Amino acid sequence: MPRIPRLLLIIDGMGDRPVFELDHKTPLQAANLPAINQLAKEGQCGTADPVKPGIVASTVSGTLAILGYDPLEKNVARGVVEALGCGMKIDIGDVAFRGNWATLDEKGLIVDRRAGRIREGINELALSITGQKIDNVRIDVAAGTEHRIAVVIRGPGLQDCVSGSDPGDHFHSGINPRPIKPLNKNNPKCLRTAELLNLFELKAREILAKHPVNLKRVSNNLLPANAILTREPGQSHYFPKLKRPSGMGLSGICITGDDTISGIARVTGLKVCKTKEMTANLDTNLTEKFKVAGNMLDKHGLVVLHIKGGDIAAHNKEPVKKKDFLQKIDSELGKFLKKRTDKLRLAITADHSTWSKEGTHIDDPVPVLLHGHGIKSDSVKEFDEHQVLNGELGRFRMYQLWEKFFA
Repeated sequence: MPRIPRLLLIIDGMGDRPVFELDHKTPLQAANLPAINQLAKEGQCGTADPVKPGIVASTVSGTLAILGYDPLEKNVARGVVEALGCGMKIDIGDVAFRGNWATLDEKGLIVDRRAGRIREGINELALSITGQKIDNVRIDVAAGTEHRIAVVIRGPGLQDCVSGSDPGDHFHSGINPRPIKPLNKNNPKCLRTAELLNLFELKAREILAKHPVNLKRVSNNLLPANAILTREPGQSHYFPKLKRPSGMGLSGICITGDDTISGIARVTGLKVCKTKEMTANLDTNLTEKFKVAGNMLDKHGLVVLHIKGGDIAAHNKEPVKKKDFLQKIDSELGKFLKKRTDKLRLAITADHSTWSKEGTHIDDPVPVLLHGHGIKSDSVKEFDEHQVLNGELGRFRMYQLWEKFFA
């Protein structure tokens, strides 16, 4: 029997709730999605809890679940994922942090946790503070997607039991960075790691304040990236590589513009494909992404195509832009499917739902669609959060999608 290629389309943050701007519809319900709705008519739909009912999924836990890992049993620290996604090497004993470029005022208060979602000059900024040596350790920094960075502390006597300086998404401006503290004051490794991180962040502020990239941003009335904020530390541990449900190995590749997803791909053993035209925002080149996906389907048993922009729109509380972006995805998907004549198994879902009204992840289950070779149709005619409830797949925990996808 010939191999049936499989395309897993992850539309990041796709699910939502009804909002006023869309006549009390969700972006999925308001969007014109002829290609996806046709797939829904021909395939099977359902709804999945990324982690389990009542738990809000992160990008990491939700994506791992889509790839067949139960996030209640197998998870990876976000710091490790970010570092790997930025192409950094992590050795046993190193401590990796997820971080942001941030803007502080003259009093040291946070003006913007994301430095205006800075995108230009980030590699130059990272180079200016990476490689710092403090008390027999080396601290490396790499620029990630837009305002995101990864920080890795390398040396003896370290442990990831510390709190970072980032107060988190739910905090507003006008507050101090969070105090960096050991989570176990009786553990000398925790004490040492917290002290080193604190010294480094202070040193980074001194360097960044005078950096040409930031001086130029100030002259252009843009927020300077004059500080870093860190959180979610982790250390490298063994993680099982991706396999088919039968236990057989799998040749797979992930197409994404997001370094967090790149990190998850590398942790699970997927190859990563990213071009300059692939961003993790609304300006990503969707035509390029689907073109590359088509080429890769001829070479790999699994292609994971990750698209981030809709999640960004929802975080920015812009449901109309989210709806419009979903329509762009549908248009490119339709063109892609018209060009393919070979058999294909396709799954469409999301890592979590993002509520456009509040700009946050929510614990709602996400829509799921399976289509293609071996999939019989059910009664669903349109693909949205409400219609899929009547689908043949029912409601299930997301990690179980992997077996359905390869059945």
